[in-house]
Amino acid sequence: MFPLLLIDGYNVIGPVAPPSRGGSTNWLHDERQLLLNRLAEHLTDLIRSRTCVVFDARNPPHGVRDQMLFADMDVRFAVGYAEADDLIEELIFQHPNPKSLTVVSSDHRLHAAAKRKKALPIDSEAWLDALLDGHIQMAKLPKATAKRKRSQPGSPAADDVDSTSQPNDPTLDAMLDADELQKWMDQYGSD
Repeated sequence: MFPLLLIDGYNVIGPVAPPSRGGSTNWLHDERQLLLNRLAEHLTDLIRSRTCVVFDARNPPHGVRDQMLFADMDVRFAVGYAEADDLIEELIFQHPNPKSLTVVSSDHRLHAAAKRKKALPIDSEAWLDALLDGHIQMAKLPKATAKRKRSQPGSPAADDVDSTSQPNDPTLDAMLDADELQKWMDQYGSD
């Protein structure tokens, strides 16, 4: 299954923990683990199962070559690529329905690649801030998430997704809210 959420892992970590931070020799591993734990805590089960986090191949966890599952998320290390951006760009171009894909990175190259394929690019820092505030910014919600939000307004699950947290972004203006998305999916049967 192709992801709906593609995250440039070290790019999300970068503004929070630049290399000069931390006295530990394992600071990169610690920051990577913190990010994965935050994603596991703040993303819904269904969204986690449709999330891919990509890190550069430097310092993958012991015993992991290029891919692992963490809390149902696909975690990849860009082994065989000059940098994670190369793998992320490849994943964007291979995606069968890139309009449903959200690319989380502040890298201009990845924003351009996402826009070329009509995927939604979101800056890392803004996306992570929104996530930690309880808002998941995505171009498309998985079907069960949209149904859950529609069927239980006001519940915690109903607040899982916020597709309008970045005002004045024309890409986000074109996004559907959960009710509109559910009507569209009901009418056309697409997921």
